[in-house]
Amino acid sequence: MKERGFTLAEIAIVLVIIGIMLAGGLGAFKAQTDSQRMREGRAQMAEIKESLLGFAVQHGYLPCPADPALTTFTEDRAANGTCNRAQGSIPGATLGLPRSTDPFNQPFTYRLTLGFADNGPASLPPVVTDSNQTLGVAGSCPLGSVAPLGMSFMLCSSGDILIYPTSGAATPLASNVLAVVVMHYRHGPPNGAAGSADEQENTNNDVNFVSKLRAEDDPATPADEEYDDITDWISPSILAARMLAAGKLP
Repeated sequence: MKERGFTLAEIAIVLVIIGIMLAGGLGAFKAQTDSQRMREGRAQMAEIKESLLGFAVQHGYLPCPADPALTTFTEDRAANGTCNRAQGSIPGATLGLPRSTDPFNQPFTYRLTLGFADNGPASLPPVVTDSNQTLGVAGSCPLGSVAPLGMSFMLCSSGDILIYPTSGAATPLASNVLAVVVMHYRHGPPNGAAGSADEQENTNNDVNFVSKLRAEDDPATPADEEYDDITDWISPSILAARMLAAGKLP
């Protein structure tokens, strides 16, 4: 009896089926990997936030951002005690973190209101007219207010950072924020022209940031709409509660 082999058409169909199965498997694997990295990134951000609060309790001020051009991840502080920048990378080495980059090996963006990190020079305790003033946003503390010994801020101090639901939104989600941390996921900072307007808002070195759910590009529209940043922040009330609990503020 003569054996019948496979035709080219049958082989092609089998290959197509195998390709579909492989593509589905790879897609599921990628989704699972991304989900795992997202969980790891959120855990890192929670650890960073706790480390920042712990640093403030220990030292009376927040650490300066690290120079994003370097990989030392130490705070970039001048000899006179002031920060050289308001925005940069997380100073993971200064904070004693086991890792200073996210699961995609990208640095975290860190910005703060400088009044909460400036621990000198001038008098101790500092007053609001010193270079290490505790005003945060102008007018938040009465002129002549004095911070407790060893502190660079008071209960009346507030931040200058704003968190918006989208870039250009009229109303912020949160105001008077004193520090913000952003994980940039795949794109990494700076997102540049390839990033969406909302992602660029998180890297353009100003006081405005975006926090919203992840969004994929819509092929029906020409604009880049992808957004996969994760944004978290510290409000004055959170820091004040931690400092009060530690007996650092009256």
